[in-house]
Amino acid sequence: MYNVVLIGCGKMGAAHLDDIYLREDICIYGVVDSIEERARYFAKKYHAKSFDVDYMRYMKDPLVDIIICATYPSTHLQILNACVFHHKHLLCEKPIAGNEEDGLKFIETAKKADIKIQIGFILRYNETYKTIAKMIRDGVIGFPIMFRMTQNHHAIDWQRYLVLINQASPIIDCGVHYIDVCRWFTGADFVEISGISLVTEPDVPNGKYNYGMVAFKLSDGSAGYYEAGWGRTVGADNTKEFIGPKGRIKLVQQENRFENREEGDLIELYNFPDQNYKTINIACKRKPTGDELSHLINMIENNVAANPSIEDVEESFKISILADKMARENKGGALCSILR
Repeated sequence: MYNVVLIGCGKMGAAHLDDIYLREDICIYGVVDSIEERARYFAKKYHAKSFDVDYMRYMKDPLVDIIICATYPSTHLQILNACVFHHKHLLCEKPIAGNEEDGLKFIETAKKADIKIQIGFILRYNETYKTIAKMIRDGVIGFPIMFRMTQNHHAIDWQRYLVLINQASPIIDCGVHYIDVCRWFTGADFVEISGISLVTEPDVPNGKYNYGMVAFKLSDGSAGYYEAGWGRTVGADNTKEFIGPKGRIKLVQQENRFENREEGDLIELYNFPDQNYKTINIACKRKPTGDELSHLINMIENNVAANPSIEDVEESFKISILADKMARENKGGALCSILR
């Protein structure tokens, strides 16, 4: 039985506890949030043994085994430092930080730590993405790959998104996922990147933006773009399309299907030159956070490697920081070679 403490009782915190609170090998030992009422609510909903507004209470408790960090990026480094000092294993949400300085300190500390650390790159555990990764790696659509990826949010709860924008730009917050996807699917490295940004909301703070797009090229010749926009007038869009000389793979998530939604996610494969279509249905949990925790436990018990590795996390973070810089400077015409 592992005693687990959640820090951060927001949407991702709920996603973590929804997946684990009935597991027999897990005890929700405590929940923490800076808003006491929210912590109290989570404790009641998920039958946690206790709640608090201060996570240090649990860091000092020798009965606590694992910390799940689902807070804003600005707190991730200090929570990691506390976990290392008090020897608590850590499952930490992405991005590891909202700025380069904190992110590099996080990586440096994580590499030296004698605790197990798993970063929440949830797509690595998503059955649909795992299926697409295998198809691409097996050469089903050939190489190089054209990546078309968007993650646009119709921000009904605009105040929540304003807080996120202050913490990390859209390119950093979600972009680390899709930078990792490109490297994971192809096994190639990023070699060129460019970006543009735009502010469409009047209350976005100076120096920040709510819309960004980056274009990139990989070492195997693959190329593509990632677009992320958060705004009250932005339409929700979740395009994920991967195109090669032998065909095309398009992902339609279950919630976006017009028919046969009960079949799960839809992978649409177009074969060329046969010019035929194949549909693949995947019964997939969109955020399999419990699988992430199971992997962390496997790391603790059997000393297996993190997935992704801290080196892959580092690379995706560094690229997202550079992409954010290019977007803020609106360097959309000339590609910037990444220096290694």
